[in-house]
Amino acid sequence: MVRSVVTAVPSSVRYQVLINGQPHGQIIPEKGLRQGDLLSPYLFILCTEVLIANIRKVEADKRIMGIKVDKDQCGVLLDILTQYEAASGQQINFAKSSIQFGHTVDEPTRLEMQGVLGISTLGGTGSYLGIPESLGGSKTKVFSFVRDRLQSCTTGWTANLLSKGGKEVMVRSVVTAVPSFVMSCYRLSKTITSKLTSAVANFWWSSSGQGGGMHWLTWDKLCSSKQMGGLGFRNVDDFNTALLAKQLWRLIEFPDSLFARVFKNRYYRNSTPLEPLRSYSRMEEYVSACSLVNTGLIKRVGSGDTVDLWSDPWVPAHSQRPALSNGFVTDPNLTLSFFIDPSSRTWHRDRLLEHFDPLDVPLIQAIPLSNCPQPDSLG
Repeated sequence: MVRSVVTAVPSSVRYQVLINGQPHGQIIPEKGLRQGDLLSPYLFILCTEVLIANIRKVEADKRIMGIKVDKDQCGVLLDILTQYEAASGQQINFAKSSIQFGHTVDEPTRLEMQGVLGISTLGGTGSYLGIPESLGGSKTKVFSFVRDRLQSCTTGWTANLLSKGGKEVMVRSVVTAVPSFVMSCYRLSKTITSKLTSAVANFWWSSSGQGGGMHWLTWDKLCSSKQMGGLGFRNVDDFNTALLAKQLWRLIEFPDSLFARVFKNRYYRNSTPLEPLRSYSRMEEYVSACSLVNTGLIKRVGSGDTVDLWSDPWVPAHSQRPALSNGFVTDPNLTLSFFIDPSSRTWHRDRLLEHFDPLDVPLIQAIPLSNCPQPDSLG
């Protein structure tokens, strides 16, 4: 049934040729869609939904539990892919496929799994979406290709043919965009970022394309805003931190996404993304941007049950901060819900004056409360 639906998609399209502005003829495709056809993504989604549904079905039946090195579970996964091939007409090229094992999997088990799946090539040495599959060894060596790619981008243009205005556009739109994908996933070492900065600075100051030229200003000065006398170029280290902070915020803002669920079960199962890690892990890359995220972080008041009065930044002052005590002993077990009237969903002013600094009371009363209590959140 699925295959008949998939086959019906391209056959439902009709093409006509414009001759002198008038459509003529009737072309009915029989072997597929033309490149760029608007139906192509829908055809892909239609096939992928069937594959996802089959995987979810065997997960519900407890026939597979994640991706484990288990002969039976690998066999179940292979059966699903075989059924998908038969239904969609697509076929997996196992000669171009690769499999990667953890360092704890012994050699006999690896050979057995390769035999079950029919994949002989071991992964980990190539790259995926421009990023190395395995990050073993020194990061400086692993990510040296980023500098090489940036260097080829700057030297590929003849510097003496570009004016300063042209170079500025080049630096803003092309040069700083080259390492952005890698920096969205990993914290680059100071060695790499200094080499990237040096390559961009040499390109900016070079007049002949053969050397760096005379650097009349430091790069930090050029990275400052135009109001401060700079040109507003991006500082590589700060840009790296900003991109990692964006990914960290995604973990906080969308906890039900696949990205967040995988990371939570792997790295911070009993904590939050903002808490420091006890040992180094992949999550360390994003935790390094916590200071930037915490700068603008505020706890949005919902029910008030999870707001820590004396440590969470929930008071909307000039800069978000915890509440200030009125000078008496603070109760560490006190929650914000104690100060909210559950029937009228308003603040208890007398309780606020009893526990908080008088200057904080108007700020707290200005926080709007929903008629229907919502969970506390970060914003």
